Amino acid sequence: MTIAQWEIPPSTLNWLSKIPLSSSAIVLLRHSVRDHLAPDDVGYTMPITEAGEDLARQLGVVMADRLRTVHTSPLTRCVQTAEALCQGAQAKLSIVEDRLLGDPGVFVIDGERAWSNWLELEHEGVMEHLVSKDFALPGMADPDAAARLLVSHMLAVAEERAGLHVFVTHDTLVMAAAARLLGEPLSIEAWPWFLEGAFFWRDDGQLMTGYREHLRRCQATELRQLDERHAIDFARREIAQTLGTNIDAQFFLAGGAFKTLLTGCSPSDLDLWAPSKRDREKLISDLTARGACQIEERHYSDAFTIGGRIVEVSHKIQSLEKTLVGFDIALSAIAVEHRPDGEWQAFIHPLAIESVAQRQVLLLKPLANWRHSLTTLERMRRYATELGYVIPPQEEGEIWQVFDSQSEDMQSGMLERFKRMTSGGQGVLEEVLCRLA
Repeated sequence: MTIAQWEIPPSTLNWLSKIPLSSSAIVLLRHSVRDHLAPDDVGYTMPITEAGEDLARQLGVVMADRLRTVHTSPLTRCVQTAEALCQGAQAKLSIVEDRLLGDPGVFVIDGERAWSNWLELEHEGVMEHLVSKDFALPGMADPDAAARLLVSHMLAVAEERAGLHVFVTHDTLVMAAAARLLGEPLSIEAWPWFLEGAFFWRDDGQLMTGYREHLRRCQATELRQLDERHAIDFARREIAQTLGTNIDAQFFLAGGAFKTLLTGCSPSDLDLWAPSKRDREKLISDLTARGACQIEERHYSDAFTIGGRIVEVSHKIQSLEKTLVGFDIALSAIAVEHRPDGEWQAFIHPLAIESVAQRQVLLLKPLANWRHSLTTLERMRRYATELGYVIPPQEEGEIWQVFDSQSEDMQSGMLERFKRMTSGGQGVLEEVLCRLA
């Protein structure tokens, strides 16, 4: 085809014209025109065509000064599309590569195993599964959980900055995300054209999803779910990135990392526990084998950096049940256990569910780690800030009641533990010093 035979999809232009200029809008956009792929080729190095470059620049002209951020799948055709968009918009923006958009993409956890699905079902079969089924294919993520994660992630990146935030990706991700958020199993007729996209934006506290002629309005809180299904999908993805997908150890991921299911942000650290010495040694061995670098010694764990995460392996050898009863904040009393046979099981404290429903940071009482209650208070306030939750006065009162009831020596000890474990933020240190004055 010649350049003149391609055009920007009408639905893309339609949604760009309808979304209010004051909105922070996510554009999950299929890359521009490329040549045909061979049946057994994912096209890692396939570029866009001359027509594709021209068309992407035209779309950039349409976006113009509304374009705020550009993220892209690392694959060549997506990066080239992002560059052409910026050229057309005359926008000097940093183009950020994001592996949730491709290579492997949000729906893939184990690329080697996942590829067998394309060989067996072909591209259309995989797409049909992603838009309509409620279970994960081998090596792949839970489709619904993955779609919600991707949209949450994009909204978090946009940070409600007015304008267009473009995420260049592939047909599979566009159609599956649109279908899942619209709540409709879209058919093959809805397959996205080059430069066609799914659009997401907030309106009066609600999440809007637009694709082709479809529009759905739902409560924004529906997007982020804290349940066993989404917790397991989160754990599988994070563990695959740090320990790999073939782990011959029993262990569990637990703690505050799961609150990122509610924010759309990526976790900065993961806390792992093992029920035996052998399992703990295996965890550390696997981390080291994958290039993890051990960092400064910590009081209660061995800590490593890998894949942009800090992974802490607790010194304690104990069961999942014993670990969970040691948490003081309800939103931390969440865990997913992995067994050597590849089975995953999630545990979520009922008060964590209540905390989300009430949008409050709640305590598990009586406090199991009352000697560290000042640290607990600092973490509660940090959780409230990150999630936009409130802390009921009686919850903070519980912390101060514990502190005030101690002897001077014990209060000094609690203060020293707080200084060792935190940076002294969230105003806790200042309040303690006022109480001791």
